[in-house]
Amino acid sequence: MSQPVLDLRARAFYYVRGEITLIGTWLRVEGQFRPCMVLIRTGEETNPHTVPCLIPLERAWIWNETFGDPRQAAHTVAGFLDALRLTPGKVNAIRLLSLIHDHLGDLVNIPPLPPLEQRVVAEIIVTNNTTGQTREVEVKDYV
Repeated sequence: MSQPVLDLRARAFYYVRGEITLIGTWLRVEGQFRPCMVLIRTGEETNPHTVPCLIPLERAWIWNETFGDPRQAAHTVAGFLDALRLTPGKVNAIRLLSLIHDHLGDLVNIPPLPPLEQRVVAEIIVTNNTTGQTREVEVKDYV
């Protein structure tokens, strides 16, 4: 069983700011886990229709008020507003930009992902119908 690309249960930080929740977690990219900040609507972490808005550590510079890219940040915020189902417009865009700016330091300070605990939840015997060969496989889940 492969590790998830994004697991919101693994958290470096967690903040609820009204209808937006910010989660510091790790994103798996090419087999490595990299820090990222995730924005979702509050209370919708497990909703299958949730579209998480990701800010990977490598893209955090865009949001910096001094040397960032305000044009790219504004474009991204417009997409985030849509994904978060917030009314587009200046007020919500500024509010979302403020939330991101307020927590950039938290993103930058996320430590490496600690080893994840796993437990065996099932054992399976796989049989090759052509050759008759069998092998045992353990199915693991993260605690």
